[in-house]
Amino acid sequence: MTTPRYFNPPAYLTDFTKENADRWSKDYISKWMTKSASTTEVTQFYNASTHATEGEISKKSITWTAFPNTVKHNTPGKERWKVADSTRNNQDEYCEWSVLRNEKGEIKKVVFTCEGPEVYITLPTILGDIGIKKVATYQPGTLLQLYKDSNPDYASQIKKEDLYVSGRYDRTNKWNNSTTTGSIMHLIQPANTLQAEIQLGSDATVLRVDSSGTPIHDYDRLIRCSRYGGIYRNSDPAIGGNVNDLAWKGPLITLADPVGLYLEGFDGTQFVAPDDEDVQKFWKFTRGTPEDPYLNRPAHWVRAVFEVPESYGYNVSAIKDTNGNKINWGSQLADAIQIRLTGQAAEIGKHLGQKRRCKGVQAAAAVVTAEVAGMSAAAEVGDTPAHLSGTRAHGLDIEAQGYACY
Repeated sequence: MTTPRYFNPPAYLTDFTKENADRWSKDYISKWMTKSASTTEVTQFYNASTHATEGEISKKSITWTAFPNTVKHNTPGKERWKVADSTRNNQDEYCEWSVLRNEKGEIKKVVFTCEGPEVYITLPTILGDIGIKKVATYQPGTLLQLYKDSNPDYASQIKKEDLYVSGRYDRTNKWNNSTTTGSIMHLIQPANTLQAEIQLGSDATVLRVDSSGTPIHDYDRLIRCSRYGGIYRNSDPAIGGNVNDLAWKGPLITLADPVGLYLEGFDGTQFVAPDDEDVQKFWKFTRGTPEDPYLNRPAHWVRAVFEVPESYGYNVSAIKDTNGNKINWGSQLADAIQIRLTGQAAEIGKHLGQKRRCKGVQAAAAVVTAEVAGMSAAAEVGDTPAHLSGTRAHGLDIEAQGYACY
């Protein structure tokens, strides 16, 4: 029997003290897991820290392209790159970036992150910076130091007061709200949260059939039927479809520890340097943990920088894609980036859920309304802050998104 266990911080990072890491596991990830598994429809999603399982655990990596496909769908041709770079709100594939340019407007570097905001928003609360239930170890300066270490170009300028508004951490502070400064800390697009990832994974375990009782396996039809995310994104249909494929085999399903979104890799072969240098060399992971063969762990990277060292005599804008387009936008690199999450399954064949028809528009709207009401009620530390709650479907115009019942 697999013993219930603890959830590690994202990427196995060590910013928390032991006490605060325990709280992250118990009061955040575990609570979100339990909440996501506690609906009438969801019977195959489980909280691995509280529910023991028997037999082998199978894991599956799910990947998708970082460029926001909704932008690609709505914006033709090369204009999509400019639109994707115009605001972080357009970067909704669990990957966001900021571009640093020189005085000529040429790109010096692009910094990417896929790190969820929850750690940074809960960090000051857990660490007692705003005086709410100081039940954990007080670690003043941790948040500030993370900003300085991660944004070395601005380390001497970043001040603690820059990160707070009225004593509360501001996730869209001036060092983390722009696409044009090269400074970035974590995801801020409203749908890019760890809780949304967990909720999507949970919702996708529900088995769907059409009016004739035929199982729905097509990823596009499935997301329209279950309404668990944005139908034009790369991420939501891929996550939901892969999880649902697994659900039809009858296992218990959850997200693998450590719960998070990770940079799977960058494909430098999609670009050509002016001196024919290997473009892959210019991509560098800067936050996370490397692969550990001894522990059989893959790499867990949450931050990376694309930058050409000065010794080469040219910058990022001198590099072209294989179609001859110079890199004028950070989003051109996002076309070559893959993001990853990992699901896991236990007790395959023992937990096949009830087959259900598609959600109607009114039912979907009611779910969203109920969840929004629940957000407003959350007040205690350990509950979900209102600005973090929700699913990938929140904020969508259901009719405009083209949802359909089968």
